Amino acid sequence: MATPSYTTDLTDINTAESTSGWAELSGHTGGSAPSQEGDYYIQGSYCISQSSSKTGTKSGLQYDYGSNISISTGDCFFFWQIWLAGNSMDTFANGGLRVGVGSTSGNMNFWKSGGKDFGRNPYGGWQNVAVDPTYTADYTDGSPVAGNYRIFGSLPNIVSPVAKGNPHGVDVIRYGRGEVKIEYGDGTNGYGTFAGVASQNDSQSNRWGLFQEQAGAYLWKGLLSFGNSTNACDFRDSNRSIFVDDVPRTYAAFNKIEINNTSSRVDWENISFKALGTLSKGRFEVVDNADVNFNGCLFTNMDTFVFQSNSSVLNCIFQSCALVTAAGADMTGSKIQESTVSADASALNWNVAADPDGYLDNMTFIKGTNAHHAIEFGTSSPTSITLRGWTTSGFNASHSQNDSTFYVARTSGTVTINVIGGSGNFTYKTAGATVNVVISPVTLTIKTIDADSGSIISGARVFVKVSDNTQFPYKDSVSITGSGTTATVAHAAHGLSTGDHVVIEGANEDVYNGVYQITYTGSSSYTYTTNETITTSPATGTITSTMVLISGTTDSNGEISDTRTYSFDQDIEGWARKGSSSPYYKQGSISDTVDKDNGKSINVALVLDE
Repeated sequence: MATPSYTTDLTDINTAESTSGWAELSGHTGGSAPSQEGDYYIQGSYCISQSSSKTGTKSGLQYDYGSNISISTGDCFFFWQIWLAGNSMDTFANGGLRVGVGSTSGNMNFWKSGGKDFGRNPYGGWQNVAVDPTYTADYTDGSPVAGNYRIFGSLPNIVSPVAKGNPHGVDVIRYGRGEVKIEYGDGTNGYGTFAGVASQNDSQSNRWGLFQEQAGAYLWKGLLSFGNSTNACDFRDSNRSIFVDDVPRTYAAFNKIEINNTSSRVDWENISFKALGTLSKGRFEVVDNADVNFNGCLFTNMDTFVFQSNSSVLNCIFQSCALVTAAGADMTGSKIQESTVSADASALNWNVAADPDGYLDNMTFIKGTNAHHAIEFGTSSPTSITLRGWTTSGFNASHSQNDSTFYVARTSGTVTINVIGGSGNFTYKTAGATVNVVISPVTLTIKTIDADSGSIISGARVFVKVSDNTQFPYKDSVSITGSGTTATVAHAAHGLSTGDHVVIEGANEDVYNGVYQITYTGSSSYTYTTNETITTSPATGTITSTMVLISGTTDSNGEISDTRTYSFDQDIEGWARKGSSSPYYKQGSISDTVDKDNGKSINVALVLDE
């Protein structure tokens, strides 16, 4: 391409380089006449200043453009404005600083633009203010004609008089969408960068007020356009902090980032965005399916995000943001937490035909207090879906709730969601389709081998139990009654299933103790068959039950396995030995951790005992 280019759509109304066209604000003439100020301007070589020694809204400045300005939908007016004695103005709520637009002198709408507690204050300094003239005015003088924009004013509301100097200043006034257009860039001529945008914005002859460098970070407002229908851009940057300006008198979509032109490339690494306001928090959209690569980025308190299939959004965090639309993007390792979507809406939307397997792996969703779903699978999404390594927190453990984990938008048919190696709740709400959530298991394998030769040992006895209560019973207190050879265990919220094994310990009647395979009879009960007839019931003593993962002998390959679903990594302990037939082997210990995503294979080396 070519050297990066940074331009804007803003059009000058007045650059404040002379007092021509300037006057005291009609109806607010208690200050001095406009002065050409060469000491504290922000753009060009001068600004317009005024003394203002009376309290209230007694003094202001206005500029008469001479005719009406025609603007397009979405355009705003941009004012550079300052009040040097910051603590002497009123608060933002009371309109400590205001900007106005009117049809004729004395007929103006005014909007709050600053205060001693807002924007640059209380520390003071120049502030660029954007106002949408269709936003309901905070104050009105006379009877301004809607849509007629000719007079432009600045009006402080003073709570204590300032006797010295000219504290009220206004510099260049502009209008437009507030767009920064980023074009071109390549490896030879240099890529586009945020520093490049700020350098052009902050040029003394420009001072657009759209992307300002300050205190090692950037303050952004308006529309950032990466590429356009005619020209692509190649933009690559890392390790930057960007604040989305508070623009309370604009509109929700005013602060927005667009990526245009399929030939564009935009790479961000460790870029942080944080919204300062609530009206226009910053939207992001990949308009054309460009090459977009984000890694380790953080987006805080922002609005909606729209990606496409050529977007790679890896290990990013969306904190307190609105809907994220993936549309085939790779979002592996990313986290969406405390989404601001409404109740029964979804934090992430997947509505493309591709299976998200490999695209949404290892994502984390933290619900927070706002009731919503983690993800919506739209009507275009596949009927067989695979999610790997997901972690969810705070979502409802029951189906058909406003905060169940998944929302399936299909109204008919069957949708199967396979969750592999996940942790947390995986529940669903459906618009009518039958939904099957399959939590896919992993395998624990124990293999016994000869410690000297390494040859396999078949027929070895293996015992493996959990060594903590991360997710299975570990030394849970139980009570047991018996009849014949049937022992009935009262075990609150045990979470076990028919076919699982437990080790019962601590009964004074030894007939109850041992390793047994259970039969599920209820959420807080199960039975097992004892080796002898029970003569005493109920069992006495301090009785505990612990989950046994493996209890049996190794096969012809020297292996014995157990396959099940783990929500968390699980610590285990046990032993292996062979004492039933020759060759005999001494007992070897087992102590390890089963990985919830990958399972575990353990070789146990046994020493001959003959």
